[in-house]
Amino acid sequence: DEKLFFCIGDVSGKGVPAALVMAVTRTLFRNVASHTDKPAHIVDTMNANITEGNDNQMFVTLFVGVLDLASGRLSYCNGGHNAPYIQDVTLPVEPNLPVGAWADWQFVEQETVIRSGETIFLYTDGLTEAENASQEQFGEDRTTEVIAAQTKQSASPQALIDAMTNAVHEFVGDTEQSDDLTMLAIRFSK
Repeated sequence: DEKLFFCIGDVSGKGVPAALVMAVTRTLFRNVASHTDKPAHIVDTMNANITEGNDNQMFVTLFVGVLDLASGRLSYCNGGHNAPYIQDVTLPVEPNLPVGAWADWQFVEQETVIRSGETIFLYTDGLTEAENASQEQFGEDRTTEVIAAQTKQSASPQALIDAMTNAVHEFVGDTEQSDDLTMLAIRFSK
């Protein structure tokens, strides 16, 4: 129905248990999203399934968006994840709890309109928490600076990802990566 479904998430913990939770999360997203275009309903259903039998107390921070490609209307639900950017402005989000944290949590759905040519940038906390040799974090200010510079140049989504990757690598230097880093950039063109 001319709608783009997308999500980004970050599972708590490391190793095989975390990988299994992420695999279940991906499968749930695909299955639930095939039946509804309401982000809060998608996240509510995923939460109910992940909390059931969650003996390891693992959770997933998650951001789910549904972009109507005809109108630019973006419906979204945030499950404890970093707020994405629209251009160089942070999208206002209800923080909600992470998925899997509390079975009866009611997730809040929000909505905004994206204009043609605007880019949505999503990321995991491995970006802002990337550390250099002095244990300083890359942080939100540096993230915003890179996005603002790329927005001024009307950079493509790939150019934005490349610029952010280069900025993080330059900042971190030879320091070993402590967390995974995932980024997603989507430009709405009408």
